[in-house]
Amino acid sequence: MNKASWVSFRHLLELRGKSSFLQYLSPSEQEKFQSIPSSKGDPFAHSYSMADRLQRVHYSWLITFLEPFAESDKEMILSSLDESQATRLRKYFKVKEASFPLKSGAKSYLVKAVYEWLISDQKEFLPIEFLPDHPLNPLVNLSKNELQTLVDYLGLHDLAIELKHVIKSEQIKKIQKVLTQGERNYLKKQIKVKEPITFARLNLDGWNGDGEKLKAILHHRGFNRLAKALFGCHPSLLWHVCHRLDTGRTKILRKFFTDIKNDEAHTALINQTLGLIPLVQKEL
Repeated sequence: MNKASWVSFRHLLELRGKSSFLQYLSPSEQEKFQSIPSSKGDPFAHSYSMADRLQRVHYSWLITFLEPFAESDKEMILSSLDESQATRLRKYFKVKEASFPLKSGAKSYLVKAVYEWLISDQKEFLPIEFLPDHPLNPLVNLSKNELQTLVDYLGLHDLAIELKHVIKSEQIKKIQKVLTQGERNYLKKQIKVKEPITFARLNLDGWNGDGEKLKAILHHRGFNRLAKALFGCHPSLLWHVCHRLDTGRTKILRKFFTDIKNDEAHTALINQTLGLIPLVQKEL
């Protein structure tokens, strides 16, 4: 059995109080059973169809799958996807929308083929409902825009530290002009709080006022904090978060996915991330 099957098996036995069945397992199977943590939630409480699972994946992850196919085959596959995904992929491949009605069986087959291709390189892959308990599990339910906004806000923690070193008032005003009203409000709060973890300075004293450059810097700093908060999580949690994002931003996230080697700092990063989830959901 794969890991998801073992999680299901353990949950069913615990639910029914049938631990006596363990005696029928081989020693290696019993060892595997004991290595699976007990479920804090009910993995059977949510029913996700294959279409639901694929719909949660950013369209950019499907480009590599579609590239080898002829245009007519691409359109057939696109006809099985979520309309938002299909629209963006048609634009990317410059494929004209065609009337390609698919029967439910054919559509289900194509969706299943695409999703299984996506997870084919994942060892011990776990669907979202089978993820082991982790404080950052709520991230998998954020949209791409919500995750991007969360990352931008995390980057403001680095900016709050930097502003304590920026002397020129006109430089501070330029920086604030680049931010949204929500970001300015959040930054104002963070300046008053002692930051529990610091990284290398941004050195904005010589910044030339390029707003796009500043946003890119903060975006990278935010990904640095998110990646280090996620470090140590189950690989499938990282997979689900990455696949909510586009492939380009995932490369940034994985670049910073390293051990901070400080338990207090790690906890602080997790708490910063958790604290931002309701804020970005409210904002968007």
